[in-house]
Amino acid sequence: MIVPGIVLLLAPSTVESVMHQFGFRESLGGLLQVSYFTGGVIGILLITHLMQKLGSREIVLGAVWILVAGLLAASVSPWYPLLLVFLMIVGFANGILIAFPGVYATSVCGEQSHRAQTFLYAFFSLGVLTGPLIASVLIDNLHSWRWAFALPAFLIIPLSLPIVFSNLVDIEAAVPLNRETVRKVLSFDSRLFTGLFCALLLYIAAESAVSMWLVTYMHEKLNVGLGPAHWALAGLWMGMTVGRWIIGWLLHELEPFYVAVFLSLAAAALLLIAPLTGSKTAAFIMYPAIGLAYSGIYPILIGYVADFPDDIASSVFTIFLAAGALGGAILPYAVGLVNQFAGLVPGMASIAVLLVGVTAFLFWTKGRLMASPEPVGGLESDIV
Repeated sequence: MIVPGIVLLLAPSTVESVMHQFGFRESLGGLLQVSYFTGGVIGILLITHLMQKLGSREIVLGAVWILVAGLLAASVSPWYPLLLVFLMIVGFANGILIAFPGVYATSVCGEQSHRAQTFLYAFFSLGVLTGPLIASVLIDNLHSWRWAFALPAFLIIPLSLPIVFSNLVDIEAAVPLNRETVRKVLSFDSRLFTGLFCALLLYIAAESAVSMWLVTYMHEKLNVGLGPAHWALAGLWMGMTVGRWIIGWLLHELEPFYVAVFLSLAAAALLLIAPLTGSKTAAFIMYPAIGLAYSGIYPILIGYVADFPDDIASSVFTIFLAAGALGGAILPYAVGLVNQFAGLVPGMASIAVLLVGVTAFLFWTKGRLMASPEPVGGLESDIV
């Protein structure tokens, strides 16, 4: 879980250096994120089918070796189109490695699944937090983004050895994701499903867009060095990591729906104001604050998976992760186009619109969400 967390921010951490080496602007640089998340969508959607044919150990180890091969191939790619292909392979494997533990914990840990997932995704968040810092050190000292791709490949080999000797349970009851499963999900509560699907898509798009373009904004618009710019990206995820523990504690006392609405509106306001200040100091303060506001939105939204019947819960979990990956593939690229043709300030400020959309879908499904049993926070995405 640590290495997939590091890999999640490879595109945001290296996009400025990649654009500089290949000599293009944001309209092409944004394709890094598109390729990664496109592969992630495919990997996530195939998880339930893989569980029908392979054991849990085989799924994890297979994804590990695909990830190793994709990362090493990307690190030596001489052409940008080929880099995009390899990054799609990386996204495919990483999507499985991020999502499968959540599906596994939901299926085999019973009442302890939320606790298990909290531990799992705490390690994932640790990887996400350290990813930009590792990239910064490698790029600053080795003057190449290629090592930022190669190092996670070398790290995941020893870190995956415990899987070889573990006694993972095979998930035999998994229902494959197909048209009939989707029909069952929609027939259970189409408004609840659609509202959560759209809210998750927009949230992950907003999270990915800030992660993707923050280093570029800090470096090109605010004239911050690449090293400190990567620290700002780490600060964003530090805010999310710390905030999730705080929000998890607060949810024992507060209604999750209203917490999600408050955080979405707070994030939208901060996203709008931060780039308009034009201040380095404000950016180093406000983007970690944006991380704090982001922190509880995803765990609350994904927690409503528990309100779907057990026989389709794994498929709903998978679909929601895929929704996040789809948002992460498309909308950050659109923000990149705004950055290039309208400027970095309008581009970064435009991300606030996505959080307004999250709030709108929360209110659209308010009747269903308020009637549901209280969801438990603590799940992590960020596929996506």
